[in-house]
Amino acid sequence: MSQNARTSSTMESMRRQRAASERGARFGQTELSVLRVPSGGTPVRKICRPDEMAVEVVVPLGGTIMVRPESRDERAVRAGEALYLIGCRRYAAYALRGASAVTLGLPFSAVDEYIDRSSTSPVLVQNSAVLQPATSFLGTLLDGGDELDRLSSYFAEKLIWEMVASVYLEGKGVGAAEAPNTGILDRAMAQIAAYRTDRSLTPEAVARSLNVSMRQLQRVFSATGSTPSREIRRQRAELAVSMLRSESFGVLNVTQIAHHSGFSDAAELRRALVAFGYPSPRELRAGLPTTR
Repeated sequence: MSQNARTSSTMESMRRQRAASERGARFGQTELSVLRVPSGGTPVRKICRPDEMAVEVVVPLGGTIMVRPESRDERAVRAGEALYLIGCRRYAAYALRGASAVTLGLPFSAVDEYIDRSSTSPVLVQNSAVLQPATSFLGTLLDGGDELDRLSSYFAEKLIWEMVASVYLEGKGVGAAEAPNTGILDRAMAQIAAYRTDRSLTPEAVARSLNVSMRQLQRVFSATGSTPSREIRRQRAELAVSMLRSESFGVLNVTQIAHHSGFSDAAELRRALVAFGYPSPRELRAGLPTTR
């Protein structure tokens, strides 16, 4: 091979590897990005968090991706599945037909309640009903995560951790009838976060998606001093507040903000802001800080 050909090949390899970091966002200690894997089996190398016990979660958006961590314990992960890499510092990903995935880099403290620190083998999670709405929520964060203020970013990170836990526990066989109440609560919070902008979202819809009864769902929220309806309104109000305080949404009027955050009209939005101790829409747009 000529020198020019080798140089061209090296540059092409570097271009493909840079594709792994085209889009990304950070929420506290959590890193969110899109991994793009070219066709033809050319590997893309991904460097994880520098922590000794970091966790990387790979969620394909389409196609099949082969993931080879440092341990050489190679796994195939497909759309509708999630691969948890425990204590992984770097890995290679390749695909014959090209694929992409959302990747999450988390500190081990995000998963230490349900993953053994000594367990470093990759864990493939399948058949999780929470994964699809969780992936949609992560896509929303990638599209608009830079617009979140510090408080919204904090809550976004907590929701990500809850979703990661819900997907893992459900995929490992913790069913609705067997899961502890905290598991149901985490999954309900993830479902609400993913669909809060849908005005048709109701507590009944959340219960159906989790395969639990309304009474069971209400009992879980009652233990936290809340209700499913209140949590839906709270998350919608938080979204509306972040939009009202962002210059990026300045072209939208209050009614449009209400619709985009899941409320039926501006009046319902204003009532929710009052209920949760937020300033009025006008005050939020004027830059008045929240007192909550």
